[in-house]
Amino acid sequence: MRVFIAGAGDVGRNLAKMLAKKGNLVVVMDTDEEACKRLSREADVLVMTGDVTKLHVLRQAEVEKSDVAIAVTDRDEVNVLMGILAKELKVPRVIVRVSDERLIDVVEALGIEKAVCPELVTARIIESVVTRSYGLPELLAVGGNFKLMDVVISATSPAAGKTIKEIPLAPHWIILAVYEGDSFIKPSEELTIREGQRIIVLSSVEHADEVLKLFAG
Repeated sequence: MRVFIAGAGDVGRNLAKMLAKKGNLVVVMDTDEEACKRLSREADVLVMTGDVTKLHVLRQAEVEKSDVAIAVTDRDEVNVLMGILAKELKVPRVIVRVSDERLIDVVEALGIEKAVCPELVTARIIESVVTRSYGLPELLAVGGNFKLMDVVISATSPAAGKTIKEIPLAPHWIILAVYEGDSFIKPSEELTIREGQRIIVLSSVEHADEVLKLFAG
C-alpha cells in the first residue's frame, strides 16, 4: 500500500515508522526541513520538503498514486485543506487530524473519509481510567511492558453478551473505552459487551494474545 502523510511531527513520524515497518511505501511531506531530515535518518520512508496546501506541490509528489492520504500536521486548516486537495486528486481514502472536535462533522461532510481528534480520544480514555479505578491498581502492580489494543468484538467472542463484571478479569489488562459505531460508551461493571463493539484495552504485552482470544474470539 502506498501512503502519503502530511506532517513529520511526533504523530506523523511515529505513524510513518509503524506503516513502513509493515511493508508499506510511505511518503511524508513537511515544510520543516529539520523534521524531514530527522525522519529520513530514522525510518525507511521517502521524505519531501514542501507545502501540502499547494496543489502543484502535491502533484509533483504524485499524491494521486497514493492508496491513502493522511494529514497530521499541528494545524487544522492545513490538514483540512490537504484533505480537500487529496480528494480533488482522486485519492481513494483520505484521513485528517483535527484538534477541534466540532470540525469532525464538517470535515466528513466534505467527503473526507475520516476526521480523527486524538486529543478527544485521549481525554476520553484518561477520563475513563480516572473514573473507574477498579482493575487499575492491580494492573499497575503487575508491572512490565504494556500494549494498547483496539479490538472488535466478534460473534464468537467468549465475552459477547456478558457484562464487564461477568467477564473473568485478570490483573493483566483492563478495558479503558468502548465504542459502538462512532459513539463512546464509558466502561462500567454493568455494561454489556456486544458483537461489533470496539474496545480499547490496556494489556501487559505477555498477555496480549489472551486478550485477543477473549474479545476477538
